[in-house]
Amino acid sequence: MKLPASPFLRAVLYLICGALMVPAQAPWHLWPFLFAGLSFFFILLSSEKRWLRAALMGWLFGFGYFCAGLWWIANALLVPGNPFLWVWPLAIAGLPALLAFFTAGASALTIRLASLNRMSGFLFFIAAFSGFEWLRGHIFTGFPWNMYGYAWGNWLALAQTAAIAGAYGLTLLTIFWAALPGFLRIATLSRRAQIVLIATALASFGSCVFYGQMRLAQTPTALDQDVRVVPVQANISQADKWDPEKVFVNVDSMLSLSLPDPQERERKVTFLVWPETALSWDVLANNYVRGALKSTLAAYGRDVYLLTGLLRREPGADSHDRYYNSMVTLDRDLNVISTYDKYHLVPFGEYIPLQNLLPMKPFVRMLEGFSIGPGPQTKKAGNYPSFSPLICYEIIFPHAVTTPPGSGTGAGPAWIVNITNDAWYGDSPGPRQHFSQARFRAIEEGLPVVRAANTGISGIIDPLGRVLADSGINERAAPGGSLPRPLATRPPYARWGDAFFFMALAALLVVTRSLQKNGR
Repeated sequence: MKLPASPFLRAVLYLICGALMVPAQAPWHLWPFLFAGLSFFFILLSSEKRWLRAALMGWLFGFGYFCAGLWWIANALLVPGNPFLWVWPLAIAGLPALLAFFTAGASALTIRLASLNRMSGFLFFIAAFSGFEWLRGHIFTGFPWNMYGYAWGNWLALAQTAAIAGAYGLTLLTIFWAALPGFLRIATLSRRAQIVLIATALASFGSCVFYGQMRLAQTPTALDQDVRVVPVQANISQADKWDPEKVFVNVDSMLSLSLPDPQERERKVTFLVWPETALSWDVLANNYVRGALKSTLAAYGRDVYLLTGLLRREPGADSHDRYYNSMVTLDRDLNVISTYDKYHLVPFGEYIPLQNLLPMKPFVRMLEGFSIGPGPQTKKAGNYPSFSPLICYEIIFPHAVTTPPGSGTGAGPAWIVNITNDAWYGDSPGPRQHFSQARFRAIEEGLPVVRAANTGISGIIDPLGRVLADSGINERAAPGGSLPRPLATRPPYARWGDAFFFMALAALLVVTRSLQKNGR
């Protein structure tokens, strides 16, 4: 295959390859685009001879992918009255530029240590790029958004592979499947070797689909008919959310969606779930708000609990107030049953890394940003199923969304509560990608997920990722229903985390080394 000699044209092709893969992600899930982009990138990269140049080209590939897939993040700066509007160009290109260093590193390492036209090079490519995807999700607080494995979000049978391998393991398999056509185009393999490789890819792909179909067929959704959950999405725009003149209007909007269903109020225990920072400490202390909340909760015949996002303030020992992005559980008398503080904060959005060196304020309006919480926790209200609270993008981190059984929290949670505010990003791919990743956490953990967004997509997801109820994008709704039961047996990924991924990674490296010794 003849490639253009012009460095400029080659650079453009690398950018196009990255951007071409984005339609494979939510909301489109057009996975053939991933195959086309990654295979052509593989062919391009195989022509590079120097690792420094490969690093630059790999960076361009990653920059194209992340720019096309994450442009919507900059929408947060377009909210009227935002003093950080000047940062908008940096938000469009800055984060993609940083994330592209992971694809640059994988590319440089591959060209430095392997020949891509050989079987050993193909296997090393899979190991390097999946390994750097794992690094992207962990170092510098991590940002595992739009991993390649999420391309299967709408193919629920194939997505069940995450119950064993997790999103990282599924990403490793996806790189194998998607880059294979590119490797076969340039490979110096015998016909027999090509047939074996194609058969292996088809067998692994078919096995994943078959496993998922059997899992879905044999595991119907089981509901706890005694517990009702109601995620409330009031569809409040970001411009209105903190407008002092609209505080009570916003609260009234959430209260009107929280009124009991006459057919359910006497029969079921109800958990109302309000979104991230639905209230602040001073609003919750307001007499009108407290009276209205009590009146609404009193309309329920059986036990009722409100799980709400709360902008929380605590006096600090050094005379400086500390602020937390929290979720609190309130009973019908507004007693605080439990408090959870977000621990995975958004860099520059909720806190400033190395703030003593960087003279900046975070996007939140507290001088020093939010204080960090202690980590995943299991909470309980009454004698009802315990839950794991997660705020905003804490839901995107595989194997970091619950406390494991035996960690001092009893048997672990029976469901996950995710509250968020996706109003920052408007009607864009962002809220849809966020919701899609929440479905993968349900599959990995074998736990239902109840998600309440200020606006975006709210809903109820069963332990296999099936959506039982959901709102439309930016719709005012309260898609309630019975709480799905967790799986009786925790999935392998919930118990062992990324063990499959690391075993597969180690096997790839061992086989690669063996093949290299034999000149293959």
